[in-house]
Amino acid sequence: MTTRTFTILNVEDLQNNRDLVRRILESQGYQVVDAVNGLEGISKAKAINPDLILMDINLPDIDGFSVVTKIRSQPKLAQTPIIALTARNVSDDVERAVAIGCDSYLNKPFGVKQLLDEVQKFVGKQRQEDEISRREFYLREHSVTLVEEIERKFEELSVVHEELSVMHERLQRLDQAKTDFISIASHELRTPLTMVHVYTDMLRTHPKLVNDESLTEMMEGLRKGVNRLNDIINDMISIVRVELATLDLAYTPLSLQSVIAPVIKDVKQAIEERNLTLEINVSNELPYVVGDDAQLYQVFSRLIGNAIKYTPDQGKITICAAVHQGDTPLAQNGAQTLARADQFIEVSVADTGIGINKENQNNIFEKFFTVEDVSLHSSGKTQFRGGGPGLGLTIAKGIVEAHGGRIWVESEGYNPEGNPGSTFYVLLPAQETG
Repeated sequence: MTTRTFTILNVEDLQNNRDLVRRILESQGYQVVDAVNGLEGISKAKAINPDLILMDINLPDIDGFSVVTKIRSQPKLAQTPIIALTARNVSDDVERAVAIGCDSYLNKPFGVKQLLDEVQKFVGKQRQEDEISRREFYLREHSVTLVEEIERKFEELSVVHEELSVMHERLQRLDQAKTDFISIASHELRTPLTMVHVYTDMLRTHPKLVNDESLTEMMEGLRKGVNRLNDIINDMISIVRVELATLDLAYTPLSLQSVIAPVIKDVKQAIEERNLTLEINVSNELPYVVGDDAQLYQVFSRLIGNAIKYTPDQGKITICAAVHQGDTPLAQNGAQTLARADQFIEVSVADTGIGINKENQNNIFEKFFTVEDVSLHSSGKTQFRGGGPGLGLTIAKGIVEAHGGRIWVESEGYNPEGNPGSTFYVLLPAQETG
């Protein structure tokens, strides 16, 4: 006479718990089928019609009580024994489990003998249909309806989640393709640009051209165009390095004055041409920061250049620096990192320019983002509302964060007539003191 093998459905979301129960039950000759969540448990219960169901109450999608309610609504599963398992310490869980149709209840952690005794007590034995009142009957029917509605919602969410996953993968591929294109294009452009640059310099000093004023002027314009294109290509290469986290940083103790002074020297002509007022409040008594001077130069060059570009003539730009004490979060937009240091140096670059809308103040650090219609941009790098590829602030953000810092902007809003201005802040860890 062949001994029947009983099939037990184990609905449990945790892999370790599923493996433990499987080892215990299979050692006694039971066949075990696993389900990792409530919806899968309902589906497998309908498909295999098990001899007993072990039901975890804490499931990631719908709770075990709802799963049991749904299972009990199926005629062929109405008398299937169900044992509830949970680690929850809720006083009325036992009463709820019995009320919705569970035959027994085990608290985790349970012993091997305790589990086997409960399984042996109920497996293969049809439960007796309990007598329920009309009120309880309608409550159960209503619960089944609610669970079915939850199932439908989860199915809809699953479809939406799948569609979003596909869209996310496509966006990732597009973003990677864009990064690859920038990298390839920038390197491919550098070689012919270098040739143009060399031949331009040769022509500018050629004996037949050096005394021709009109040709000299043309060559100067060509040189400026080549330099501008070279700057754009360098930006493209920098953004790829930022995205791939391959910035080559050489850390040394630096004073902020030593970082900002070269920037001021380079923008002096633009400041004078635009009749702008530049005020600098950076004390030489400030603690040093530890960083890469060339990369930090890039940060403040872009911030000050940005202030020049979006501040009308006769406007004012103010650069300040101060010590900031205490633990400070050094990441934006929900990131969970926190840098701990005794002191930070906060540098602000404020202007009396056209300002930035509140909704755009996070977006401006994204590559290729621009707050204005690009068709309105002029071609000059320091002209009022001059154009650019939209990479400067992205590069600045990447460099600051590579130094363990934070960058953000504050502005009352965008108003080209009222000029509310903007203030960019850079927070950098100060050098630790002995």
